[in-house]
Amino acid sequence: MADDRSKRGFRDLILSMAVVAVFVAFLFAVVWRPTPEAVKPVETKFALEAARSQADYPVLFPQGLPAGWTPTSARFEGSTWFLGYVTPEQQYVAVTQTDGDVAEFVKEQTLEGQPDGSRTIAGQQWQQYVAGDQRSLVRTGNGSTTVVTGTVDYDQLQAFVEKLQS
Repeated sequence: MADDRSKRGFRDLILSMAVVAVFVAFLFAVVWRPTPEAVKPVETKFALEAARSQADYPVLFPQGLPAGWTPTSARFEGSTWFLGYVTPEQQYVAVTQTDGDVAEFVKEQTLEGQPDGSRTIAGQQWQQYVAGDQRSLVRTGNGSTTVVTGTVDYDQLQAFVEKLQS
């Protein structure tokens, strides 16, 4: 009889622990939120050098950006230059250039954006596109198509364009 009690006590202990473990797992799943990954800056020098040595067009790079702009992507693939930044306000801005198919490139880089007017920047005409919360400025000239795009407003995109130099 004492043996029966000890078996029941042990079984009850295991069942109680299982119930508590299920409850803790449920709380963990409901309450736990992963912390967002920090912005990881990238080195732009080598990608820029590769692009400028291989591209058949003047490769643009921003000079004199305000403090807090973090480069997060820089690459030259095929004939396409891509450079992305996160702003101090955690918004995104990028410049892409190619000497490839204009229509397909613009469609891809503007996320199939719709024309939204135009503006003149430093004497050059730029077309505006909008797709959801992304805005883009597009210009074709000097042997390439340039798209400056991001989650900022057009005036901030223009300020970025004004910093671009070849």
